[in-house]
Amino acid sequence: MKTSSSFLWQLIHSLSGNEKLFFKRNFLPQGSPSTLYKKLFDAIAGQKEYDEAAILKKFQPELNKKNIAFQKHYLHQLLCNSLIEYDNRHDPAHDLYNQVQLVRIYRKKGLLDEAHNIWKKAVQKARKSESFAVLNLLKTEFEKMILVSSAHTSYDELHSLFKSNTISYPEYAGLITLRDIYTETILVKRIVHYDLDPAIKQKITGLLRQTELYSNAASSPSFWFRYYYFINKATLNYLLHKISESFELLKSLLDTWKKKLDFITSHTEHYVELLYMINYAGIHCGEYGFVLRAFNDPCNELITEPVQKANFEANKFLALNKIYNKTARYDEVNKLIHSMKTQFPQWEHLLNADLNRTVNISIGIGCFVLEQFEDALYYIKRAITYFRDGTRDEHLAVAQILLLLITYSMNNQRLFDAQYRNTYTYFYKRKRKHPFETALVQCLHRSFYMTDSKKKTEEYQKALLVFEKNKDDVVQQMAFAIFNYPGWLISKAQRIPYRRYVENTVHDKLKEPILE
Repeated sequence: MKTSSSFLWQLIHSLSGNEKLFFKRNFLPQGSPSTLYKKLFDAIAGQKEYDEAAILKKFQPELNKKNIAFQKHYLHQLLCNSLIEYDNRHDPAHDLYNQVQLVRIYRKKGLLDEAHNIWKKAVQKARKSESFAVLNLLKTEFEKMILVSSAHTSYDELHSLFKSNTISYPEYAGLITLRDIYTETILVKRIVHYDLDPAIKQKITGLLRQTELYSNAASSPSFWFRYYYFINKATLNYLLHKISESFELLKSLLDTWKKKLDFITSHTEHYVELLYMINYAGIHCGEYGFVLRAFNDPCNELITEPVQKANFEANKFLALNKIYNKTARYDEVNKLIHSMKTQFPQWEHLLNADLNRTVNISIGIGCFVLEQFEDALYYIKRAITYFRDGTRDEHLAVAQILLLLITYSMNNQRLFDAQYRNTYTYFYKRKRKHPFETALVQCLHRSFYMTDSKKKTEEYQKALLVFEKNKDDVVQQMAFAIFNYPGWLISKAQRIPYRRYVENTVHDKLKEPILE
C-alpha cells in the first residue's frame, strides 16, 4: 500500500522523544553508516512542512523519484512496528495475548505441562482484569488441551479454574447488551443534550427501559457489568433532564473507578467520559466543590496518553471556566482564558468536533464577560465552523445569540446589522422554535437603535417577562445554564457591566471558598 507523504510527516512529528529514541535504538542499525530510510526519517523529522523536492535534492543520487516511494513505505512499516512494540511494553492485555499464543505454541509442540502452567496463570490474570475476550480464547485453548492432554496437572484443579467465572454466561450476555446500549446512548448524546424532539425523547426513554432490564448488574462482582449499567442510567437520565438522579449515579461511579486505578490507565476513554458527565451534571446541580475535587484529584495524573490527556484538559477547562464565571471569580477567569489561548492550539487537533466546538464557545463566553469583545467574536465564530458534522444544533442556537450579544455590546452598527440578518435567518429556518430565543433576538434588534435609555429598559423588561413566563421550559433552563441571558439584560437595565452584576449577585452567597 502506498504511504501518504503527508501522513508519514504527521506520524513522525507526532512521536514523543521517548518514542523516537525507542525507534532509533531498536529499529535502526547501530554502529554502521546511516541507512537511506534513517536519513529519510531524520530529514522528515526536521521539516516544518513536508517538502519532498528538498529531500530528493539533499540525498541525490542515492534517493530519487524512482525509489523514494519504496523508502517511505518501508520507513512507515518500521515506525508502525516500533510504535506497536513501544505501546505494548506495559499493556496488560498485550501480555495476556502473548500468553495465549505461548499456550497455543507449547500445545502444538506437545509441551503440555508448560502449556497448562501458563494457562492457569493467564486465566487468573484475565479474570482479575475482566478481560473477557481473552478468557474466551483461553477456554478454547483449554478445550484443545484436554483433548490431547496427558499432563500431571490435576484435572479437578484445571476444571475448577475453568468454571470459576467472574459472572455467569447470562450476565455476560447482559454486559454485552449494556455495552451496545451505551454505544447508542453516546451517539444520541452527540446529537443533542437537551433540545429533544419527540422521536429522540422516545428513543432515550426506550434505551433507559432496556437498561433497567439488567438491574441485577447493580450488585454484580464485575466492574464492567456495573459500570455499563450505571453509566447508561446516568447519561440517559441526564438527557431526560433528571439531572439530580444522574449526578448521584455519577458520584458513585467515580468512587468505583478510584478503587480500580489500573483501569484508569488501561481504559482512559471511559474514565474521561465519566468526568465529562460530572462536569455537566455536577455544575447544573450546583455541586461546584465536588466537580473541582474530581478534576483536581491526584489519580488524574494516571492520564498520560496524548489524546486522552488533551480531552481531560479540555474538560477541566470547561468545568473551571463555568465555575469561576458562576461564582464571579473573574481574576481566575482571566488567568484561565489567557492560559487556554496558548494551550488550546496544541490540543485542538486531538479533540473531536463536539469538544472543540464547546471549548471555543466557552473561551468566547469568558472573553465576552471580560469585555474582550474582539476575541469573543473570534472564538464564537470559530465554534460555528465545527457545526458541519450535523450535531448539537442547540449549541448553534447558543452561538448565534452570543454573536448577536457581542456585536450589540461592541455598538458597531455594521457588525450588528450583519449578525442580526444571520441570526434572524437561522431562527426563521429552524424547525424547533422557543419563545425565549425569539424574545431575546427581538429585544436586541429593537433596543440597539434606541437612544432613550428608558425605552431600552422597557424592551429589556419585555424579554424578561417572557423568560419568567416560560421558566419551567427545559430548553430555556439549559440555555440559561450556558449563559445567564436574564442577568445580562438586567445588567443592561441597571447600566452596569455584566461582570459587576454577577459579582453583586453572588458576593454575599459565597461565605466559604470554593476550593478545598
